[in-house]
Amino acid sequence: MKIGISGKGGSGKTTISATLARVYARQGISVLAIDGDPNPNLGMALGLKAQALEEMCTIPRGVTAKIEDADGTMRTVLKDSVENIKHLYGVSAPDGIRLLVGTKVETPGSGCLCSGHAAVRSLMGEIVSEAGDMTVMDMEASLEHLSRGTVRNVDVLLIVTEPYYRSLETARRTLPLARELGIKNIYAVVNKYRSAEDEKLVSDFCSSHGLEIIVRIPFDADVTQADQQGKSLYDFSPDSPVVKEVENLAAELRMKMPVSNYTSAKI
Repeated sequence: MKIGISGKGGSGKTTISATLARVYARQGISVLAIDGDPNPNLGMALGLKAQALEEMCTIPRGVTAKIEDADGTMRTVLKDSVENIKHLYGVSAPDGIRLLVGTKVETPGSGCLCSGHAAVRSLMGEIVSEAGDMTVMDMEASLEHLSRGTVRNVDVLLIVTEPYYRSLETARRTLPLARELGIKNIYAVVNKYRSAEDEKLVSDFCSSHGLEIIVRIPFDADVTQADQQGKSLYDFSPDSPVVKEVENLAAELRMKMPVSNYTSAKI
């Protein structure tokens, strides 16, 4: 299963992406985590130590190539196998997770990140269900990944939203774009609600826009404390209500998108 996770900046998508990856990995499933944000933070959220974070590299621009189909259509393809890319450019994270960083701003004035998006998009397209990996892709905090089609090949798109107007508006704008890309399984993840009023606000909004809510995650100060200490929430507070709800999310996704055979994690 290929899962894309989007949302407004600060909505909590990286924490949810990392926790979801850890939950699946703890179930003995081989998990590939892809950080598609030019300001990558998924590694820390997964629980990587400072040295490993420093050693991370991005998928290089030369990993993809343009080819022309018989009808004259140009498309981007990988020049190497997915397994080789994982081996050459991936980093080992806790519980046997393999982490790839798709894009990263290395220097000022370095130009656009088009090739990085192309690499991530091609990579997702090449990771077929037979490979056995559970793939979790943390997207950048904007709608650009939709305009570029970076998430075109995901099986499920999760839109993380908070009970605030700008976050809800981002979810509303994301939904039709994702549908136009042909993504059939799109769900809202309600995050950081503090009261019944918050929960009702988001529920009413999602209902009025035809967006199904798959899980509701309450606000938890442990998320902030874990971040302040540079730790994974899963390691800092494994009994956090956030972790528990993400476990429910993982189970719900597997029921909605049953896959009989996942490759076992290599821990």
